[in-house]
Formats: sequence, structure tokens, C-alpha cells
Amino acid sequence: MSTLITFQYKVFLTVVECGSFTKAGEKLGLTQSGVSHNIAKLESELGVVLLRRNRNGLALTDAGERVMPHIRQIIHHASLLEQEAALIQGMEVGSIKIGTFSSFSSKMLPQLIHLFTKKYPNIQVELYEGGYEEIEEWIASGTIDVGFLTQPSREFETIPLFQDELVVLMQEDHRFNTKKVIEVDSLHDESFIMPKAGCDLLIKKLLKERGVKPHVLFEIGDNNTLISMVQEGLGVTIIPTLILPPQMSHTKVIPLETSVYREINLAFKSFKVASPSAKRWIEVVKDHFK
Repeated sequence: MSTLITFQYKVFLTVVECGSFTKAGEKLGLTQSGVSHNIAKLESELGVVLLRRNRNGLALTDAGERVMPHIRQIIHHASLLEQEAALIQGMEVGSIKIGTFSSFSSKMLPQLIHLFTKKYPNIQVELYEGGYEEIEEWIASGTIDVGFLTQPSREFETIPLFQDELVVLMQEDHRFNTKKVIEVDSLHDESFIMPKAGCDLLIKKLLKERGVKPHVLFEIGDNNTLISMVQEGLGVTIIPTLILPPQMSHTKVIPLETSVYREINLAFKSFKVASPSAKRWIEVVKDHFK
């Protein structure tokens, strides 16, 4: 397969991921007309229409949906070929796409990227930030090479990294603020703000096992909004330690009497078929959390 066709596949994939010709062009260093030209040439080569414009921007046609997994595989194997050729020449080059959720991005990822780029300066790191379900979908589709998840997965290989303890967060003048630990039973009928960032499953399971029913006023997905509501005294919440900012005003953090943890894992399809760059990343992350 010619380098030109492979590049056209890359342009097509970038357009789909960016959602627009303009953003794809900025990422690839092409003009909008250059992006359009490459897409048109690819559609002509394949004999099918891959993309359609609609009110919301761009959408894959049925043909586009069907060929997308194959194009991802072609790009993946082309990248593997380039990386293996570089390794033969004694060079560590390539790229890695990493999926991560917001609290891990802010607390853990900068140090990991620093360690990785210091050791492998010629490997490009690309980040995708989203929710847990999105990260799982990105791994399954091949959009990313590796992702950080808060639970083991049957679909992928996972490496447990550390446990993130769940704690109770309340306004500083709440009547529980002098307690050393919070009994789960004491949350019965308590004004409560339920997080929706994935750990809600752990929290609901804990409350159900103890037969405790707090008065859930809101279910909030955004961590900053959740913390702000607690600061305003709208209710208490149970939240992973990793989500807590370094400094918070007007709040008190108290552990639960029954320790509850969410497990942070590194996930990927298979170490055996991972690219050399992905394997390097996995090794760096494993070493850091030993």
C-alpha cells in the first residue's frame, strides 16, 4: 500500500476524531481544502462515500462506519512498522494515545508524562480525556492505546495501580465535623449529594448493604460543582480522595468507619500486540506504582 493512501487514511481518521475539516487540518498542518482533497481522493479510491455534512457537523455514512475499524487497524499496523524499523536502527520513536479521566489527569498524569518523556523524548504522547465508559469504548475501538479505569475489565488486560479511598466531605460547620470517622448509618435521611463520576456504584452498594437511605438532593457529574455545593452547605457527599483539590475552604474531610476504595487500573487490549511505544508507557507506569 502506498504512503499516499496510508496518509489519506490518517486524514480521514483525524477528521472523524476532531469532528471537523478545520480542526483536522490544524492538527495535520493542512489547509481545509487540503483535507477535503484527501478525503475526496480516498472516497474515489474506495468507491464509496465515507462522510456526510449535517446540521451538527460531520457524520459517518454507513460505509464509513463499516470501514472505520479496518482503517484504524491499517493506521495501527503502519505505526507498528515505523516503530519496529526505528528500533532496528536503535532509535525509540513513535507515539502513544492515552485515555484518562479528569481527577487522574490533574493529580497523577503530569508526573507520569514527565518521567516518560524524560526517558523516551522521541515518543509523542497524545491525551484523550473523558468518562470511564468513553475510555473503555476508545480502548475497544483502537482510538487509544491504553487507558486509566477505576475498575478491572473483562474485555481488556488490566494492571492494578493503587487504591483510592472514598471519604466524606461536608461543610466545616456541619454537626458531624467533630467526628473522627463517619458511621455509614449516620447518613440515613441526611441531605446528600450523589457523585455521578463512576464511584456512585460503590457508594450505592455500600448504602444498600447497610440499609441506609440518605436524602439525595442532587446527582452531580462535575467534581467542581459537587464540591461547591458541599461548601454552600447543601449536603454532604462521599468522594474519592483523588478528586479532592490541594486546598478547599469551608469544608471538612472525614474518613468512613468502613474503609471503601476504588481501584485505579491501567487497561489495554493486549500487551502482546501493543506497539513498542505503548509497551514502554506500560513499563514506566508499572515501575512508578510498584
